[in-house]
Parts: sequence; C-alpha cells; structure tokens
Amino acid sequence: MDSTLYFGVHTTLCRFFAAFDKQDWPSMGECLAPEIFIDYSSSGRESPVTMTGEAFVNKRKSAVDNLTKQHSFSNLYIRGQADEAGIFASCNYLILRFDLSNPSQTENSFHSCGQYEFTFEQHADDLKISSIKQLKLQSWGNESLHGGSSARST
Repeated sequence: MDSTLYFGVHTTLCRFFAAFDKQDWPSMGECLAPEIFIDYSSSGRESPVTMTGEAFVNKRKSAVDNLTKQHSFSNLYIRGQADEAGIFASCNYLILRFDLSNPSQTENSFHSCGQYEFTFEQHADDLKISSIKQLKLQSWGNESLHGGSSARST
C-alpha cells in the first residue's frame, strides 16, 4: 500500500467526519466528488440514490438537529490504487450524539455503530468520496432525538 494513498484516504475521512461534527458544510463539500452514490438503507433512513455532492451537503444541512455529535472511525482498510477507476475503503464507525440543551435529562443521547464502505476518485491532486454505504450494526439511546433515524424518506 502506497503510504501517500493511505494518508490521503485517512485525511479525507477525518475531514469528512469532522465536517459533520462541526456542521462545516463547505469543508464537507470539498471532500465529495461532483456526483456521489449514497446508501443509508441499512438504517432505514433513505433508499440508495445518486446525487451531486452539493445536493448531499444540502440534504445534511436540512437534516441538522440540535445534537452535539462525534464521529469516530477505526479499522481502516483500503483496496486499490490512485490510477485505478476507484479506491475502495471500509472502516468501523461510532457516532455519539448528545442533547446538551438539558444535561440533567437522563435520556439525552442516541448513539450508533457499524461499518462504512467508501469509494474514492482522484480529482487533480485530491481524493474525493464518490460513494458512501453505511452498514448499521446497532443503535441505542433515545431514538426520538435523532431525526435521521425516523422512517425512511423517499
């Protein structure tokens, strides 16, 4: 594995997940290819779809809730080379979500874990995410806090 490729994928994922946590929508957009395939069907949130990177960011913006989030990932595995059609990466994830508006509330969190599968494309000198598939393993806590956990939108 080329260390430059590994560093590029890792850095892009760190920036992407941090953009979620900070609601830094311009940074999120910089991580995405012009067209992106999204599959969050394992969580029952939405059917698989292809959309522009800009549409993905706008969808995330409109789904903002009042939760403080921390996305973490581990066990990063990368397959492919920068000169190939796509670079595949998978990782385990843990998303912690807290409603800090009422810290005394006992049910002020909703968390999830599972695996993500990503495809990356080379665009000039940058790697861009062109596909995201979420494979939810488990969620726990107060599901009503997280609007993205409600029934699938079409």
